[in-house]
Amino acid sequence: MKHLPKTVLAASLALAIAWSVPAGAVERASSGLDKNGHLLALPFAAGAHDRFAYVRLQHGVQFRAGGVTKNVIFYGPDTVRVNANLGANHWTSPSLVVVEKPGAVAFELEEGADTLTIKSAKLRISIDRKTGALSFMDGSGRLYTRESQQPQSIKAVEISGAPSYEVENRFTLKPDEAIFGFGYTDSDAVNRRNQDLLLVQTNLGIIIPVMMSSERYGILWDTYSKMRFQDGPEGARLWAESAPGGVDYYFMGGRSMDDVVGAYRRLTGAAPMYPKQAFGLFMSKERYPTQQRLVEVAQTFRKERFPLDYIVQDWQYWGSDKDGSWSGMTWDPVRYPDPAGMTASLHKMNLKLMVSIWPSIGNDTALGKELDQHGLRFEPLHWISQKARVYDAYSPQGRRIYFKHAKSGLFDKGVDALWMDGTEVEVGSAAWDAAKNEADIKSLGNNALGDFTRYLNPYTLLTTQGTYDGQRATSDRRVFTLTRSAWAGAQRTAAASWSGDIFSSWDTLRKQVSGGVNVTITGNPYWTQDTGGFFVARDYPGGEKDPAYRELFARWFQYGAFNPIMRVHGTDIEREPYIFKSLDAEVYKSLLDAAHLRYRLLPYTYGLSAKVTSDHYTLMRALPMDFADDKATYAINDAFMFGPSLLVHPVTRPMYRIQPPPPATIPGDALRTPDGQPGLAGQYFEGRNFEVPKGKVIDKVIDHSWPAPPLATIPAGLSQLDDFSARWNGTLEAPEDGEYEIGVEGDDGYRLYLDDAVVLERWENGGKRLASTRQVLRKGQRVKVKLEYFQATSDRSLRLAWRTPSAIRALAESKPVTDASMRTYLPKGAAWYDFWTNQRYEGGQAVVRDVPLDIVPLYVRAGAILPMGPELQYATEQPEAPYEIRIYPGADGSFTLYDDDNETYAYEKGQSARVKLSWNDKAKTLAIGARQGSFPGMVKTRILNLVLAGQANGKGLATAQATRTVRYDGKSIFVKF
Repeated sequence: MKHLPKTVLAASLALAIAWSVPAGAVERASSGLDKNGHLLALPFAAGAHDRFAYVRLQHGVQFRAGGVTKNVIFYGPDTVRVNANLGANHWTSPSLVVVEKPGAVAFELEEGADTLTIKSAKLRISIDRKTGALSFMDGSGRLYTRESQQPQSIKAVEISGAPSYEVENRFTLKPDEAIFGFGYTDSDAVNRRNQDLLLVQTNLGIIIPVMMSSERYGILWDTYSKMRFQDGPEGARLWAESAPGGVDYYFMGGRSMDDVVGAYRRLTGAAPMYPKQAFGLFMSKERYPTQQRLVEVAQTFRKERFPLDYIVQDWQYWGSDKDGSWSGMTWDPVRYPDPAGMTASLHKMNLKLMVSIWPSIGNDTALGKELDQHGLRFEPLHWISQKARVYDAYSPQGRRIYFKHAKSGLFDKGVDALWMDGTEVEVGSAAWDAAKNEADIKSLGNNALGDFTRYLNPYTLLTTQGTYDGQRATSDRRVFTLTRSAWAGAQRTAAASWSGDIFSSWDTLRKQVSGGVNVTITGNPYWTQDTGGFFVARDYPGGEKDPAYRELFARWFQYGAFNPIMRVHGTDIEREPYIFKSLDAEVYKSLLDAAHLRYRLLPYTYGLSAKVTSDHYTLMRALPMDFADDKATYAINDAFMFGPSLLVHPVTRPMYRIQPPPPATIPGDALRTPDGQPGLAGQYFEGRNFEVPKGKVIDKVIDHSWPAPPLATIPAGLSQLDDFSARWNGTLEAPEDGEYEIGVEGDDGYRLYLDDAVVLERWENGGKRLASTRQVLRKGQRVKVKLEYFQATSDRSLRLAWRTPSAIRALAESKPVTDASMRTYLPKGAAWYDFWTNQRYEGGQAVVRDVPLDIVPLYVRAGAILPMGPELQYATEQPEAPYEIRIYPGADGSFTLYDDDNETYAYEKGQSARVKLSWNDKAKTLAIGARQGSFPGMVKTRILNLVLAGQANGKGLATAQATRTVRYDGKSIFVKF
């Protein structure tokens, strides 16, 4: 056998040599798949258990090495599925994520002394005969990546009475390789190298099990349980708690990251187009309390001429959080007496209405009762209402019932889009904490497909799939859904995810930039976030009246203008942009300019959205997607590409309205317990109002962020980290004469007593916030202190702080040093223009520019063709308006203009129009191609104002002077500059 030919023997000979196949099994072996599309383990010949053996299947190879059965199956010319287990597959249903079938890809097998190599035109996969480890190469033999020499760990387990596997698989990454993806996590680093990521859905965690590499490959894990990704000196590892099929992943290779995204979407489903108005501005808040107020806000947007396309109705329009009406797809008849009339009035203003719904359904609703008739709600109560329970979205019948009520209660009243909140799925809390959310989801028991240990993460995919399927079956209007969580495959359900109930801080804003591109790079193209932050009062108690917050909001709004979906949302404060017109003129100009830029760029954005659907493109792009050969881009966390032409560098630090530093924690030497020890004497209680005494402590300082000491473990029988209270007593001694600022920072409720008088009281649920009082004290004066606290939600923190008289004087005398400039790295391989000045730079260097409050650093790639429209009040206004076509010389370039009816799925039947623009830089010519396609109502003739961008023209937001003007009627035009 030493001199076997390079091309392996025919399949029948391979079967005879490697396997003992019972009668009737040869046909089964030709595909190797069961009825659910999962891979079968074929029977071994006697004594073959410990030696390498293989069989060629219809679409790949199955082999046995080291006691593990492993499959490599082609799903496309550049995509293979890898599955490894101990000989049994325990899946009982098809994949929730992958909709593609194995592909007819021509391949050969090549024998070697130590390896078996699978060769196709675009992939080579080398199998180590000893370990079973795989190495992945492109068609020319360039290495993408390889499994470690111990490629997987597989342990048979039983969970909830069903067999499964606990698994881990490992890869050896190249030293300078960067990896991206896994969705939105609490990290401001784009590059996931050397990170440890717990992959569990939370309020603030959009988990998508897709890894993308700078080496132009990606990996999709088709496992739904709790997972953990870790990268370190021993390689990259992915562990899964319950993987019924064993290790199960898809390797996707390509020449670019866009190729890999295309492979992912071919596996999991294409992203359908959104209505054009989805690329305008969304105005949302928690919440508009009445129909009258919602319409009033909409009217004010139009009156003030601030652009807007969607207005959003958040929760409790159905009733309250105290009764059984929760999310029943109904309207409170007192506060929303005429929902159909309300939506009609919004539509007359050319506005769309998005409405919040939840997977938890009120006990007293018709929806809840119909679900209960079929056993399709889980038993645990939802944490807010305590009169609602989560429906089983894993059941096709459950999804149909859920949509039926959404249609009758919402869509039939004129609602345009659904906002599906809490889809992690939220059960026992607001789900910030991964461990608690995991426990909450598992407490649901079993769903229609199996136990929640194996189906922990994909609830969001199933519930958005149900509403998408329902809308497609009953309407030709394009689906747009917003969901707080996402999973692989979400793009096919027209679901855009957002980053949850985030806090208002500069740190949070930075994490939106890195987190957003780590969602979109996975192949899920549409993502957004709460512009301005959901919770404001913790960091900015003055809200919109605080100049420091207004600076943050202005910069956040500029960033939002370059999100795939531009959306304002949050609680605590007023944040409709028009309120800043009288409140802060400088901020208002910044907001209005950002909105006008967003709308002027609609021909660019909408054209690229069509490319997302037709060519699997990505609109919001991590820099390495376009500049993978420039390793300097791998560590840039705060800049990204918006389409092929625009590099966006949001401002993520304060420059003009600097907040003072927080007051210092009161030190232990200034505090004494009642018996004279340093610190304060504390007592914990079960319940929010000191109901049941529990453990006692002495805290030298009050600076807690639980779970941490003293609640690293639950003390003295305290049964949980929510719904507890505490009280501290002692004295404070003043170290100097003068006025002190004494404060408390924490959540949820707190009271501070000085000499038995209440001086601070925030006794309500709420995020972390700071309150303080001024007290004049003499040096050596002792003041009695009592601090009370209750905890109700998951952001558990408390701090007792002060500014001494000398600290107050130092703060008053200090002059903050600010740098009002931004340093931006411009990648190699292109020249760049500053959008605002048209100053040109060569790539491969960092450039510096000043950034007043109305400027966001924005650079245009040389060779770009940037189509722009007029300033608009809504996205579909002025359909016949001229386009301004800006051309940035220095390289060849192209762009395809796109038009359709903006609203329906007629584009799927070919009813759309494309016009390709091509710039030849050497010849200084623009070729405007003949129009391809048409649709009813198409604008047949359009003025194109062609602008050759330079120092004197085509700069910034203002309409440019045309270098050439043409009247385009669908015939090709050749323009010389």
